[in-house]
Amino acid sequence: MKDGQSSRTAEAAAALRANHFQNAENPVFADPFAFELTSKGWQKLLTTTPTVKMMNSPVFNRTLGLLTGQVVGRSRYAEDQLYAAIDRGVQQYVLVGAGLDSFILRQTQYYPALKIFEVDHPDTQTAKQKKLKVFGDIPTNVEFVAIDFEKESIAEALERSGFQQEQAAFFSWLGTTHYLEPQTTLNTLASIAIIAAEGSEVVLDYSIDYRQLQGIERLGSLFVSQFTGFLKEPLRGQFQTKTLHQAVEKMGYDMVEDLSGDGLSERYFHNRPDRIRHTIATHMLHLRLQQT
Repeated sequence: MKDGQSSRTAEAAAALRANHFQNAENPVFADPFAFELTSKGWQKLLTTTPTVKMMNSPVFNRTLGLLTGQVVGRSRYAEDQLYAAIDRGVQQYVLVGAGLDSFILRQTQYYPALKIFEVDHPDTQTAKQKKLKVFGDIPTNVEFVAIDFEKESIAEALERSGFQQEQAAFFSWLGTTHYLEPQTTLNTLASIAIIAAEGSEVVLDYSIDYRQLQGIERLGSLFVSQFTGFLKEPLRGQFQTKTLHQAVEKMGYDMVEDLSGDGLSERYFHNRPDRIRHTIATHMLHLRLQQT
């Protein structure tokens, strides 16, 4: 993204969540605030009958609708893991590259003791906070932490905040690694390993090497690449799964789960009448810092 503007891909992701909430029967991930958080342009599209019919047609859901499955699937997976971590006593939640995530509107009231840190580019945060004002005061247990991932580490950013390094935390990092150089992603995970306490958890999504894809999945990956390039936020980060696992294990992480696109479809999209499924082009990775 460019300085002076919010993330266009964050707006697109919010639009997909909004369309899914408004039009899907039994939404995989229910986000009633996504429509208001996305841009005016997307809001116009989401209220135009031909566009809505096209975006929710069986043909679309089997092809370009893979994007919807990816966006709502990753959010559902991450929050499922978050709630399990809270049940285990975790009281710090860090949204890395928070974008237009609406957790602080949807769930903060149910978790008043949870300290929430939204970490993102300052321009995206400024735009988001303007939108949030429509819904009233920002909850007092929320803190915005500005960062440019290409210029500083998350540890440096969190050190400026009220983050408690001696307490375990849950880090959710969604829809971001695809736009970063692979080494930047690895550096960020290493930085989290430095600042976070033992037992802290990280959930992120990552793109696999497109050369591993076939058929509609490969074409879809190329389409997404062209689309994000058009939005001036080109895709950069892809990983070989085995290589990524080896790298994070050296940083001190235990592998809790690496869930493939097929695994996500089986867990969250099985036998849906709308035919939505998760793309196999991305995985969800769940890590936990080793306890000594």
